[in-house]
Amino acid sequence: MLPPAIWESKEVRDAVAAESPGAVVAIARKAHGLRQDELGTLAGFSQSAISRLEAGSNIAYDMRVLRTLQRLLGIPAHLLGLTDRTVPMRSGEARSLGAVGLDGVAKDLVVGMEGKALMALCASAVFGTTDGNGVMASDAVSQLLVLRRIVNDAHNWRGTGALMPAVRNMYDFIDVLRRNARGDVRRRLLGTGAMYAEFYGWLHEEIGDLRGAGLWTSRALEQGQAADDRDVVAYCYVRMSQLAEVDGDDDRVIGLARAAQRETGLSPLVRAMALRQEARGLARAGQDACMPRFDLARSLVLSAERPQSDEYSIGYCFTELHVQMQRAASMVDLADHRRAINAYTDLMPRWGAICQWEQGVHTAKLAYAYAANGDVDQAVDLGFVALDLARATGSQLIVNELDKLDPWHGTPAIAELAAEVTQLR
Repeated sequence: MLPPAIWESKEVRDAVAAESPGAVVAIARKAHGLRQDELGTLAGFSQSAISRLEAGSNIAYDMRVLRTLQRLLGIPAHLLGLTDRTVPMRSGEARSLGAVGLDGVAKDLVVGMEGKALMALCASAVFGTTDGNGVMASDAVSQLLVLRRIVNDAHNWRGTGALMPAVRNMYDFIDVLRRNARGDVRRRLLGTGAMYAEFYGWLHEEIGDLRGAGLWTSRALEQGQAADDRDVVAYCYVRMSQLAEVDGDDDRVIGLARAAQRETGLSPLVRAMALRQEARGLARAGQDACMPRFDLARSLVLSAERPQSDEYSIGYCFTELHVQMQRAASMVDLADHRRAINAYTDLMPRWGAICQWEQGVHTAKLAYAYAANGDVDQAVDLGFVALDLARATGSQLIVNELDKLDPWHGTPAIAELAAEVTQLR
């Protein structure tokens, strides 16, 4: 953390008065003794992106980028024009959280935490201490679910590699607790562990390890079945359907999504997610019957009551926008490219409400739609936007979508984009 006097300096005050967040970032970077390329490596951006940001280009006003740098450099959020006023948590601060519990912790703080601090917080949530000694707290499972939600929110703005070791350690920690528990606590720990296992599988998929993703999703399914948690079981089928989509097996995409819907007692949000995934499979198979599924999924999402809790629950962040984005993506699959472009364009003012990797995937899909519709220049511009998001998140899912521009590699600009995409594989 930098000395508070830095933020009170005339240089910073002048930058804030000039509404120049890039200048504030530059001051903080230099105070930390970092070069532009070093900051770029830490934040997941290129040196040129940092340079453009500090020079005041449009990227200097991208809230997602500013939020990442704010937490990394410890800049008070209001100096960058951000709405929250959180700062990164120092690695020793998790120790003090045992006294106040997770309910008093702003979720944004965890984005700046390292793995050891997350594990300290995990132990604190269960035992009320950071050393793991003592009797399990009565609300330990609830606290672990709050932490699961915090980590899920952190994933929206951090690269996958930063979270994988911590998530695996947290799963192992819960697994040890589960093996030594009995009765209802054991069942609840099984379900909670399944939610961490599913997330760990998702992180494997995001870095392109489909085998690891499949193994961890299968483990989550088994634990969800043992816990008799139907939402977990159904969502694992949805996740397996999504893995089948990456593998290009449309029949399995549809079959697994329908298996999810056959589970009884599902929450409306989980059922909507299963319907949306079935619609994706039907679209990939070239069937217009996908659209009524999207309509039903959207209706379920709009009418669903949201849990009034800080605990993680499957689908808590699933919105009508997610349904509409996949509807637009399905128009691309159906080769209705002009309609897809119009749908994506209508949704674009709301894209900031979805996480970075998802924005990157849909930006790449929109680039493909423009290329297929004959507007290669627009495809190139969008392709480089998606490329920046792939660099920021480390998501191979974005890279996979950009690979679909291969048919236009005879165009010099597309060839240049492809060369840079290759470096991310």
